[in-house]
Amino acid sequence: MSSSIELTKTDRYVRHSALATADAENKCYCPLCGSEKTSRKNLIEMEPVVALWQKFYGIDIRSEVGDFSHVELRGCHSCSISFFLPESLAGSGDMYAKLEEMNRYYPADKWEYRTALTDLRNREKILEIGCGSGKFIALARVEAALSIEGLEQNKRAILEATQQGLHVRDASAESLATEFPASYDAICSFQVVEHVPRLGNFIQTCCALLKPGGLLVAAMPNQRSYIRYMVNPLDMPPHHMTRWTRATIERIPQFFPLKLVRFGYEPLPDHQIELCVDTYESILYRYRIQILFHPWLRTRLIAAIRRLKFNRFIRGQNMYACYVRL
Repeated sequence: MSSSIELTKTDRYVRHSALATADAENKCYCPLCGSEKTSRKNLIEMEPVVALWQKFYGIDIRSEVGDFSHVELRGCHSCSISFFLPESLAGSGDMYAKLEEMNRYYPADKWEYRTALTDLRNREKILEIGCGSGKFIALARVEAALSIEGLEQNKRAILEATQQGLHVRDASAESLATEFPASYDAICSFQVVEHVPRLGNFIQTCCALLKPGGLLVAAMPNQRSYIRYMVNPLDMPPHHMTRWTRATIERIPQFFPLKLVRFGYEPLPDHQIELCVDTYESILYRYRIQILFHPWLRTRLIAAIRRLKFNRFIRGQNMYACYVRL
């Protein structure tokens, strides 16, 4: 039974690799599962996005956008992922180096870090892809005595990590898979998959790196959370190239030799309570429902959520998934 599953998945890999070389802008193949069954969801003008980047982050992304005046958001009917075209708009290393200068871009601790530590215990050889300056690697070393190596392409982040004595190198996952196939007990990747334009190739590479029975751990934004109501320039190219929901996470095993063994929603963190309340308040404002507009009521609502810890029952921005390699 196991071998027949492998053969089927491999056949799908071959098809996806062929599709990945096609012109995605014209043929509109899904970057995750390779399906042709996709349709347009939205067409987004880039000039306002450029202006928002400058206003919020002080970063000029015109060189990233180039001559493209619009980006297209499409949805896949096979795996349910939403993806942006053209894929060439994926952000450069220089853009991420500028973002890294923001203190909150690579937080030292995250909900998904703590969740992953429970799954990664007793795993001996672990790789984090897109590890930044090594925040999770350092945490795992201190909190769980785990030995983790990292891959990163932001040279400034690599320098910061190596100065802390962390094993982080500038290499692609594809080159590592060629050199060391089926050699890792676990691979983790936090807030990375939404940035990757050719997702199918990325997940295929992760599977190639993992031993049978190895774990693939990932965290990504939940497009069904309150963030879908926000005007967020980071949730589109050149930053995010895909948008995820639970449906996509659950369908991945249909296309890759993986089994989903754990899924979770992030509870709303304390520092996001105000943002969440303001986001829903903006929706009420749109429909001229003014119940939360008074500052007195807003302040007390936020205080009550914190005091009663009601945010534990509200979904935050992120999701967590843990797969086992078949």
